[in-house]
Parts: sequence; structure tokens; C-alpha cells
Amino acid sequence: MDEQIRVAPVRRSLTRPRLIFGCDRVPFMLLLLICMALGLPGGVASGNYLNVLIAVVLFVLGIKFLAAVTKYDPDALPVFRRAIQYGDIYSASSGVSQPDKKFS
Repeated sequence: MDEQIRVAPVRRSLTRPRLIFGCDRVPFMLLLLICMALGLPGGVASGNYLNVLIAVVLFVLGIKFLAAVTKYDPDALPVFRRAIQYGDIYSASSGVSQPDKKFS
């Protein structure tokens, strides 16, 4: 009996991360909220257009930064949040008393 290997295609839409403007969704929404809070009530409504300019510059630079981080690793920000949360539990390196097995 000749067995054939069955190959199932993995669709790209199932493995691709969900992004907005090339950024992770949660940090993008947080950046948008901060920029809107800075630009709308404190800027346009009160006539302080410097706040609007600062909000627009912050938004553009924030998008570029978040897109660069997400392009490097789509899961970088959730991993960073977990590293901050569990920082006291797991050390970043082995203890001094542990010899390195590569060099012994």
C-alpha cells in the first residue's frame, strides 16, 4: 500500500497578526486616546493650537515607533508587559554559583 503524505495549506490570514497602521492594536489605541485627550479639549476647544501641534507630532512619531517595534517582533509589547509583571520572579541570568556548561 502506497501512503501519500497529506499536505494541508496554512492560510496566511490565520497566522498574520492583527495590526492597525502596522502597530499592535492596544498600544495604538492608547496612543490615539492620549493624543486626542491632548489635542481636542486642551487644544481646539480652548484655542491653544500648540497642544494640537504637539498631539499631531506625538501621534506621528508614536506610530513610527510602534510600527518599528511591531515590525521587529509582533509580540514584542505583550512580552515586554509580561517581563515587567514577572520581573521579580525570574532572573534574567543564571546565578553566579552556577557554572557555565559551555566553558567547563
